[in-house]
Amino acid sequence: MKPTLFCLCLLLVPFLSRSAEMTAATFAAMLENATLEGTWAPVSGERVGEEKADRYQISRAVEKGGEKWDIVWKVRHQGQLVDYPIAAEVKFAGDVAVLVLDAVPVGDGGTWSARVMFHEGVYTGRWWNAAGKGGTVSGVVKRG
Repeated sequence: MKPTLFCLCLLLVPFLSRSAEMTAATFAAMLENATLEGTWAPVSGERVGEEKADRYQISRAVEKGGEKWDIVWKVRHQGQLVDYPIAAEVKFAGDVAVLVLDAVPVGDGGTWSARVMFHEGVYTGRWWNAAGKGGTVSGVVKRG
């Protein structure tokens, strides 16, 4: 009896998988003392604007239980870098982590939302505020 193509594919799946499962521990380790370095571009209507350099420093990501996390960013406040925790959700799908922000308060009194996917040291996503201003982000996660 000849094996079917379906059976052959099932046998090959473990060998074709390159990436390990993303876990809370690997996500936290990836963001420990990391810099997200890349670009952002504004989105207005159906138009993406010009990309601009973008950089975020992260101290750590702390799992609070379930999908709840604090992402601790380094922000400049009165001339000093200080840790600023942002409440977020992180969802895992195989080897991908998705950072979810929903109407998170920021220093200027506004709120921001975002969906940012992390995979193998690369991030990409979308952000917006309550007024509808927003854009895209993408780049690499640099450690150290």
